[in-house]
Amino acid sequence: MGDNKNRKPSKLSASILICFNIIFALCGVAILTLGILILKDVGRQLLFKLVSPTTSIIGQVGISLLAIGVFGFLTAILGCSTAARKCSIGWYIGCVCIVLVAELALGVSFLFFHDSLGKDLETTKLVATLQASYGTDQAFSQSMDFAQYKFNCCGVESEADYEKSSWRRDTLGGSELIYPLTCCPLDEGSSDYPPFMNPIPLNKTACQAPSYHIKHRYKEGCLPPIEDWFRKQTLTFVGMGLTLLLLQIASLAAAICLCRKM
Repeated sequence: MGDNKNRKPSKLSASILICFNIIFALCGVAILTLGILILKDVGRQLLFKLVSPTTSIIGQVGISLLAIGVFGFLTAILGCSTAARKCSIGWYIGCVCIVLVAELALGVSFLFFHDSLGKDLETTKLVATLQASYGTDQAFSQSMDFAQYKFNCCGVESEADYEKSSWRRDTLGGSELIYPLTCCPLDEGSSDYPPFMNPIPLNKTACQAPSYHIKHRYKEGCLPPIEDWFRKQTLTFVGMGLTLLLLQIASLAAAICLCRKM
């Protein structure tokens, strides 16, 4: 029994643990980078405001990814030290379990949030929000402008959503505007600002004309492309999360195997 306790770890187990932790460290860096990109991605934040106007879920996800990425990278370093018998394997296994629990909690929270998004993306509710808030709520207006610019659309269901809006009724955009300028094809090279923030239509007169022409004004609503975009975002997050989770479980299994060889 005493000889078994003092036996050196298997070189194969130690090598496997080191290899998995190198991958684990790279995943931590990737998660950290993803968190930074999410927090700096203005377009993604604007679209998530349309998906859920009352919460800042994308900011919370970004900060959570930063924390998990940093902790995951440090855990990988601890794992390599464990393989070299420079620290306790118990601490390493504990840290990996913490990362796994944190990721599972984040994944469950995101999926729960995803299920509740249907309420915010209901057509009637989003149309009502547009008709009441566009032109008066700066955050919502900027988000809607970005969506119309990005997806080449107008309104939620169609351009007709603006006919009963407070923006149209109170002429918040000016008496000459029937539709927001982001419903028009824009000249993207005529301003130093992003086109949706300082929209300059290619043909403003034709865009605002009551008669519709596809070359001068978008007619289709923005809800279908927003829903498709969010679905792809969800699948991307879930796919990355599952991949990392499998790598971490494999690393944990290698650590347990190494522990049994000690």
